Amino acid sequence: MPSQKQTIDVEMADTRLDHPLFDESIEAIEHTLLDVHREAFDHVNVSSLLDDLRGISNQSSTDDRIAIACSRKFTLFVRTFSPYFDILSICTKIRPEWIGCFWALIRLLFQVASNYVLFLEKVANMFEVMASVLPPYHQIYNICKRRVDSSHADADDQRLATLMSYAYADIVRMCLDIYRVFLRSSYGLPSRHVAWRPLDSRFAQLEGRLGRHRKWLEKETESHLQDFAEVQQHRNQYVQYLHRRTAASSPVDGELEETRLAKRLRRIESVRSWLSGSSQHEHADAAYRANRANSCNWFLELAQYRRWKNTEFIEERANDASVLQDDWHDRVLFVQAEAGFGKTVLASAVIDDLSAAADEPERSESPVSTAYCFINANISDSIHPDNVFRELATQLLQMHRQNHATLDAACLLLRKTSFQDTATMNDVLDTLALLLRQHPTYIVIDGLDESSDCKSLLSSLAELCRTTDTRAIIFSRPAITIPLEYQKWASDAPHIIPLDAQHNNNAIENFVSQALHRMADQGFFGISMDRTLILDVAHRSRGVFLWARLLLNYLQSPSLSPDERQAILQNVQSLHGLGPLYQSIFRVLGRRPAHEKRVVADVFRWLAFPVHRLCTSALRTALTSTGDMAEMGEMYPADILQALPQFSCGLVDTSHDRVAFVHSSVREFLQSPASRGSEFSLSDESSVHANLATRCINYLAHDVPKRPLGGLSPHIRPMMPNAPNSSGASYRTSKSGDSGYKSLSSSDGDQVLPHPAMQPYHNGASTSSIRTVPFDTNLPFLRYASLCWPVHLSRALSPIHNDHPYVISCPGSLEAVPYVPALSSFLSSRLAITSWVEASFHYSLPPTLTRLVGPLADLKGEIPPATTEGKELRLVVSALNILSEKLMELKRGYATSLRENPSLIWQIGDTVGDEYWPVWDGSTGMPR
Repeated sequence: MPSQKQTIDVEMADTRLDHPLFDESIEAIEHTLLDVHREAFDHVNVSSLLDDLRGISNQSSTDDRIAIACSRKFTLFVRTFSPYFDILSICTKIRPEWIGCFWALIRLLFQVASNYVLFLEKVANMFEVMASVLPPYHQIYNICKRRVDSSHADADDQRLATLMSYAYADIVRMCLDIYRVFLRSSYGLPSRHVAWRPLDSRFAQLEGRLGRHRKWLEKETESHLQDFAEVQQHRNQYVQYLHRRTAASSPVDGELEETRLAKRLRRIESVRSWLSGSSQHEHADAAYRANRANSCNWFLELAQYRRWKNTEFIEERANDASVLQDDWHDRVLFVQAEAGFGKTVLASAVIDDLSAAADEPERSESPVSTAYCFINANISDSIHPDNVFRELATQLLQMHRQNHATLDAACLLLRKTSFQDTATMNDVLDTLALLLRQHPTYIVIDGLDESSDCKSLLSSLAELCRTTDTRAIIFSRPAITIPLEYQKWASDAPHIIPLDAQHNNNAIENFVSQALHRMADQGFFGISMDRTLILDVAHRSRGVFLWARLLLNYLQSPSLSPDERQAILQNVQSLHGLGPLYQSIFRVLGRRPAHEKRVVADVFRWLAFPVHRLCTSALRTALTSTGDMAEMGEMYPADILQALPQFSCGLVDTSHDRVAFVHSSVREFLQSPASRGSEFSLSDESSVHANLATRCINYLAHDVPKRPLGGLSPHIRPMMPNAPNSSGASYRTSKSGDSGYKSLSSSDGDQVLPHPAMQPYHNGASTSSIRTVPFDTNLPFLRYASLCWPVHLSRALSPIHNDHPYVISCPGSLEAVPYVPALSSFLSSRLAITSWVEASFHYSLPPTLTRLVGPLADLKGEIPPATTEGKELRLVVSALNILSEKLMELKRGYATSLRENPSLIWQIGDTVGDEYWPVWDGSTGMPR
């Protein structure tokens, strides 16, 4: 049995007025403190405590400004409460430990909370609130001191001391409750006992009790001469209030219990929303995880992994900071293998293994959790380190939503001090660190090499491991750089398990052999087949599971005949490595029908170079525009997204309600020079952006209704903005942060992938009622197309993305500039332009085309003016110049009104007499 005592909640309230509650409070402190804190728990006087707090307040570092503000709030409480003991000394003889332990507890609470600045701020706020509720003890002490009379009876003094002790006991109890939040103990285990209340509820009760304490004490001392019966009645009322029993001691029906549980879960949900985690519910692709059942057992039996996994979580060590600092290196395990090895499948197997082991009660004193994050540049925003930690914290909150300590921590977070809509990185790390302190946890991170900042992620993880007993296992490619802090003198840290073909060859061979035999049975290779080829093919994987998976998808392509499939197996040595296999796959894709190739090429572009990652509804719309459907509508399946894996020969994955490359190496190959010559190549970034710009413009020209999108609103007189912006920069409204786009820069975010998924946004100005249907409900691609076509076009024309800007490979042809016909169609329709302008104002980013005029004008020199194409380009440039000037006029004169009421764009022409903007007649439903 460990020497550390279990923290217990000692009942400090007595129902009689026999004796003060000070001794019970001291006993509660003794039973609750950890051994590591009890050893250093010396009695503290108020002067030394104030000196310590004053030392913090005098710091000038801006990094400590929150700690400084918190120390001042603690100081306010200490100064407010310290005369309490002076008053008490008039009533009874004070024992030194009553004072010393109380101030020592306050100092200890400040110390343990200081490890989590975010929570320290919340705790300090609670002490500030208590200080505001407490009586003016200093004034009351002066009154009592003047009334000291030797004729007072000892019994009366003892009764007053007892009444005074309730405030002391209440504050000590609250301090111990807060203290328990910052340690690991059996106190926090989930319980169905409805009598327990979350911290915010208990603190509200404390405020009420302290308020009644103040009212009683002020009444007790309000005048020198008082009627004894009135005083006694007031005391009795105070005692009755203090001992009023809540529903905890009475039977509770099931409905009340469910109500309270629902309220607790709402607290957790509020914090989860604040953390903004993505909640990854799935691990690896379930389809091939199922096919590889038990194929990862070889890894789970490795000595290094078992040693890392089987070390016990010990509560006493988890609460000892010095021990955690010494051995944290041994709790981090790196697993490294080349791309395509199957690390994600291994990580999923590890998660399952750790989760199963957590069900063994003898493993540790508290249930063990497993939190994980899959960093995948093709799927989510998880490439950013802060999103990794948001995800881990969100998962732990959900796992421990019934845990008392975690619920109390959530209550602290929800205190409105400097609470923001979304947690900052420091807030997330503080929250995660506290959750890891409360609960023994395994952390599994896959795809570290795909993080946008590996160094930052590993540095933050190291700090978490230094302060908690967390065990982390990290899967990545070998190329990552591990910070020096992971090294430990005279040890083999950092602990790395390097993996190569010899480790998983057998597992992959079995997987490939089974799949090929199944395909042979189904007739993929014709009536007769030499099955001895299967074994040779299985040997060719060389430990790269991705290669095996892609080969199987390749062999299942409907473009291949049985004889061709057998020929591939006979010459499988020519497909050694991912590069040759990708080239073969793209050659087969080139044989598919034209409509399939167009869809595949487009989806590759949208996944590789979006300004913001499209949600599935927007991507579905982008792939099936009106023009394409009219031309080849009968050839498209009912749901184009579900057909993408078949169309792309398995290179695109659509599981878990998202669309992504099956592996980052697909995008890397398409963007490499090796893909040049393929119609699916993405090596020419300018060409990719040109095609994406064309798709957006065509959507605005043909698919968006040519009428007011939000419905006509009452006329508002245009208002001049106070300070017009320069025409050389994009105009941002006061709500432009809501739009999700910072500017129309041609280079913003070019090197950042993936881009954040676009979430539905609806401007509050145009949806004043919750019953109002958002104007873009049936136009999921509108937001992206409206705001991003100038960005794509700017990047298509930018020298950054083209070694030879404005040079067309085939002069006189529009193949290299597909956006010119699209622009011609769009700019020739004033109704389409007006709808676009209205949508842009709805999304709080007024349009500007200033950056496009010059590059498009330079393009005129590349196409002879006498050709049909040259004439069309010159008409486009002229129309674009006019539109750009009109947009600048809107920005200078009417931006404020249009921001508040975007539908005014359909009335401005009538108001200012400008025939450029069509005027919509609401009575006829037609333009005038």
